[in-house]
Amino acid sequence: MMAMAHTLVGGAIAFNVQDPILAPTLALASHFFLDSIPHWDFGADWRKRTKYATGIFAIIDTLFGLTLAYVLFGKITHPSVLIPSLIFSLIPDWLEAPWYIFFANPKRIGPKPYATMLEKISYDFYKLTNFAHTKAPFPWGVITQVVTVIFFLLLLLR
Repeated sequence: MMAMAHTLVGGAIAFNVQDPILAPTLALASHFFLDSIPHWDFGADWRKRTKYATGIFAIIDTLFGLTLAYVLFGKITHPSVLIPSLIFSLIPDWLEAPWYIFFANPKRIGPKPYATMLEKISYDFYKLTNFAHTKAPFPWGVITQVVTVIFFLLLLLR
């Protein structure tokens, strides 16, 4: 899912739960649940463009998602609940970022045969955070994402 989807659901969880421990925990769990729904995101086509372009897309998506969630939920949810929930909703993607930034190669899957410990750990985090990923092609993967976010907003914002 795009970062915006994760932060919107994470913000809605924070608003609904209002507990500074439970809300971020549920926001973290929601990341894996949302990623299990067939979706498209900017990382889907990373092998077809430069790492720089993919990185710019990811940064813009993340900043936009955090800003939008804060604008929507910032006045109705205590910051001690909202901010950790937004961060935890994105942590799995941040943990896989070092693999993409420093080691991923469009022509190879996995670490090099004589990879450093850092490369192996980065790949392990990437695999760990991607166990639930289910991809769908554009535009269908965007449609499923929009429907999913709307469903959770309606469910959590009553």
